[in-house]
Amino acid sequence: MSKLSAWNYIRNSKKTVGVLVAALALSLMAMYVVYVLLDITSASFKRPMTELPERIVMGELDSNVLQMEQREGESSEAYSERYEARREELIEALKQKEYVRDAFHTQIINAPYFAIFGQCYWGSPLVEPEKIPELLEHMDARLIEGRLPSGSGEILVDSIVMKNQKLHIGDWFCRKAFGETFRVVGVIESDYMFCCGTPQGYSNNGWRLVILTDKEHADYKALLEAEGCKVAEENLDADVPYGKKVYKEETVDVIHSVVSVVSLVVSIFLAISVLVAYVSFLRNRMNEYALYTSIGFSRAEVYGMIMREMGIIFGGGALLGAGLSLLGALLINKLLAVPMGLISRIWYPGELMKYLIIYLMIMGVLQLPVLLSVNKIKTIDAIEEL
Repeated sequence: MSKLSAWNYIRNSKKTVGVLVAALALSLMAMYVVYVLLDITSASFKRPMTELPERIVMGELDSNVLQMEQREGESSEAYSERYEARREELIEALKQKEYVRDAFHTQIINAPYFAIFGQCYWGSPLVEPEKIPELLEHMDARLIEGRLPSGSGEILVDSIVMKNQKLHIGDWFCRKAFGETFRVVGVIESDYMFCCGTPQGYSNNGWRLVILTDKEHADYKALLEAEGCKVAEENLDADVPYGKKVYKEETVDVIHSVVSVVSLVVSIFLAISVLVAYVSFLRNRMNEYALYTSIGFSRAEVYGMIMREMGIIFGGGALLGAGLSLLGALLINKLLAVPMGLISRIWYPGELMKYLIIYLMIMGVLQLPVLLSVNKIKTIDAIEEL
């Protein structure tokens, strides 16, 4: 006797099977696309949050950091002079370090960078025009369009940020925040999405101590505490330890939590939907199964046929879902990520493997109704006697 074919039911029930395959495929695609969209944020923010501070460290330098208090009877002018003297003393001490290229206290404006979900900002130093070449050299940045700043309120913007903000040379930078104050005069390219410019009066996002250093010493707290300062977390603006911490807590962990919730919700709804559908068509096929046992097939052979059918359906859903997922990721990359200057990937084999495991878990849940149905199979004679 030949083995029961798993294709007979599939060929004769194209509509039912098609709905199941489509549900499986679309669920996989939905989870994959959500992951791609969120991972764009994670991948794009990694550079400004964790790699940029490897070369340029920034933080507040107030009286608490310098461990200074106004003395009793001391005038505000005298205190200010003493504060400035202590600040310059600290800056000169930092400059003496062999791993510090330069240190200065200056105004900054925040360069905005928007992902499909979320946004981040980082400080861009505002310095005198003659200092710009030194900054560019330290950041391994090169001018690729326009010119270097020569007057007040002129900004150099990284090419990725230009694309992200849809800026052109001559446009106003951060116009919503500062109006027509800072004009883009040049486009630069580096590995760090670095921006810089010249001050325009006192239009800024604050003053920061800026330290040009190397990756091994890019720790604002350690650098200053070695000089007798006291740095709290609220004084940190950009360095490697702080950047990695914020990136993990506010980007990576949040995204992983959202992805996990979305995957769980989709998996639960998919499992319930498939379970209801399978229970329905198992009931509708009980006479068919009874016929197979009446002509000599065992319940184990019927069970094997059902599992082969399930394998074809889930396999078809997985293949179609993977194809749709990759197509969706490609469209997201071409239509959204690239035009916005964002970093994206198309191929995430680990995620696809996770979704295949979810499929296997759903197939495991389906074992209960399948085994119950197989156990209830009666022969044709037994059915007629009822």
